[in-house]
Amino acid sequence: MQRSVTTTRDGRKFRVHKHHSRRQVAIGDLTVGMYVVELDIPWEQSPFLFQGFLIESEADIHALQDVCRWVLVDVVEEEWEAMEGHAKGSSQRRTRYVEKQDMAKQLTEANRTYQSTKLQIKRLMASAQLGEAMSLKEAQVVVKDCVNRVVSNPNAMLWLTRLKNQDEYTAEHSVNVCLLAIALGQQLDLAPYELENLGICGLMHDIGKMKVPDEILNKPGRLSPEEFEEMARHTTYARQMLMGRSDIYPGAVDVAFSHHERLDGKGYPRGIDSTKISMFTRIITVVDAYDAMTSDRCYKPGMSSLDAMKILHKNCGTQFDEQVVRKFVAMVGLYPPGHLLEMSNGEVGIIMSCDPGFQLKPKAIMILGPDKQPQPERIINLAHNPVDDRGETYRPAGVFRSGCFGVNVADYIQRGLRIKGFEYSLAD
Repeated sequence: MQRSVTTTRDGRKFRVHKHHSRRQVAIGDLTVGMYVVELDIPWEQSPFLFQGFLIESEADIHALQDVCRWVLVDVVEEEWEAMEGHAKGSSQRRTRYVEKQDMAKQLTEANRTYQSTKLQIKRLMASAQLGEAMSLKEAQVVVKDCVNRVVSNPNAMLWLTRLKNQDEYTAEHSVNVCLLAIALGQQLDLAPYELENLGICGLMHDIGKMKVPDEILNKPGRLSPEEFEEMARHTTYARQMLMGRSDIYPGAVDVAFSHHERLDGKGYPRGIDSTKISMFTRIITVVDAYDAMTSDRCYKPGMSSLDAMKILHKNCGTQFDEQVVRKFVAMVGLYPPGHLLEMSNGEVGIIMSCDPGFQLKPKAIMILGPDKQPQPERIINLAHNPVDDRGETYRPAGVFRSGCFGVNVADYIQRGLRIKGFEYSLAD
């Protein structure tokens, strides 16, 4: 992976081109802070339970010395290109070893942004419900922070969208749509300012629901035709609330008004077709549907991530934009690391990663037996077609978020479980 940034050092401006790679290091050359990604022996023959870990002490180095001669560690190759002065155009190269942040620390920092954003949308919703003027300045500040967090560490932020609280659905849904949209926009190569505008669209897309009576919004059963008609008016209410404001990105008005439209013209409130649906609206429509489908509501439990993906795929071209769905599925994954994986025999594990070329056969650490009770932890890789105690091949049955089956994945992270996808930061 390669990226470029602009920085200033000693009063001079540089363009720094960074290329992330791996380097073989002899055991005697290891130092604390390096992140080991591969051993010279199979992981299952080593004393290390989890693949990939940060060397945190001399004891870790000694443990590696007992079983290995060399390991692969993460590095970043940098080319510093002068952008001004007599040395303009000249470049210097250097190699830096990567220090990976503790995953728990990443989640703590990401959660601070998440909670600030949720608090802000709660304030906006309260103002809307009381008919007071909404102050959107702070919303723009927290969305900018969300963009910065997603760009620097998308996986930590997306992780938080999987931890849902039914009692705070409305606020959390708006934050989740904001974050998922920003991450998806990054995959679609949107510029930073576009990501901020898209984040505002996600945060404000459901603000009109504050004008819908609570007895309809939280009704546990099926809505009557009259109640559904009132619920559908939340798009019109949002347009009325946001129209004409000079302190909000104008496209947010269109997204709030149009995010229930369909490409085939069968949506609401106007029944417009694909020729009149903007790209931002197409993005919000996909992430809004996904988060809603995977969330527990007062009238239904949330479906698995895999089932939600199937619905998105099934409705490509009619309800959802095919390119947007394809990028979204690639971003989240059919078997996203950090989710729970239930097997056909009833066992449950935590998805850790997928080997290249085996996106439909994840690696997982199995933690619950068929009776959903704790069992001795062991890692299986479906790419190797493992079998259970009865000699039957493991097959995925469903993908679920943290909290299902009484399992809090964050507890395993605190114990040291390494889940693929949590990005590193470069130590200066």
